[in-house]
Amino acid sequence: MIQALIVDDESLVRKGMRLLFPWDRYGIAIAGEAATGQKALEFIRSRPVQLLLTDITMPGMSGLELIKEVQRHDSSIKVVILTCHQDFDFIQEALRLGAVDYIVKTQLEKLDLDQTMERMLRAVRQEAPANEASGGTGASSLRRKTEEAEGVAWIVDDALFGSLMEALRDAGRREASDWARTAALSFKRWKLSFPMYDWHEESAPPTEPEALEIWWRKLRGNVQGWLRRSGYSEDVISAIVKAVERIVSQAGAHLKQSEISQSVSLSKSYFSTSFRDITRMTFTHFLQTVAIGNACEMLLMTNYPVYSIAEKCGFADQRYFSKMFKDQTGLLPSEYRQAHQERG
Repeated sequence: MIQALIVDDESLVRKGMRLLFPWDRYGIAIAGEAATGQKALEFIRSRPVQLLLTDITMPGMSGLELIKEVQRHDSSIKVVILTCHQDFDFIQEALRLGAVDYIVKTQLEKLDLDQTMERMLRAVRQEAPANEASGGTGASSLRRKTEEAEGVAWIVDDALFGSLMEALRDAGRREASDWARTAALSFKRWKLSFPMYDWHEESAPPTEPEALEIWWRKLRGNVQGWLRRSGYSEDVISAIVKAVERIVSQAGAHLKQSEISQSVSLSKSYFSTSFRDITRMTFTHFLQTVAIGNACEMLLMTNYPVYSIAEKCGFADQRYFSKMFKDQTGLLPSEYRQAHQERG
């Protein structure tokens, strides 16, 4: 879940923001509230936040000053400003400082909430700033590590896995809980990366740091053993895992087998054979499985119509998409969305 913080000196505004927007449906959790900029900074320094919604005019530290401080602390945090009126001088200054959107509080009831939520979601999902690649500190460094953990390259990359485990061991109590949450959320993506692996044999990730490291190392060994039973060399297995990670991370990007095989330095025919043998799925079947998995997420996290989701997931024909979706999930896309909304 994306963690969000609401900052406004008026308690009714904070309550209204909490209740009015369909946060859960878009995968956003309101991690907390703050009545002042200083309280907001204390909160952000104590736990990771990906989205900040802040009033511009507040007693003490203004929203503009808060944006500057937040950017210094973690430039990857996306900021949406709240204002009582369309004061374009303030709004332009906030956007110049890095805010990605603004909401006029007096027009909340007139807003297209789904459209507003989708804008916020797109902003948060944009790639992290390039300066994080140099290492970074604090929450930005943690986020970079957890993003690496969400992939599957650590299964075959000893240096990457060692770095992740070192970061886990060095994490404080608060960060350790973030790692546990990352592992739990990533479990679904790992399953999507290797659908034919027997995930039922694996227990859910524990929450204690020491136990989590032991669990993670055991999982890595199990998946490595499964991959190696294909009989291919370490280099070929690594190439296929790299291809799998790229496909899952770019779901819906209309990737071609020739493009993927070239990116991992394997001939198209050899890639096709080794991909099937190592993942136990054909390349085409794997693409379809990943696309349906991505569609499931979009059905739950957005309000896009089914035809739009089909298109975004690489299906030109909505009827074919619905058939494939039902084959894999047992439900039509509309039924899947309704069933999960009723449970929520």
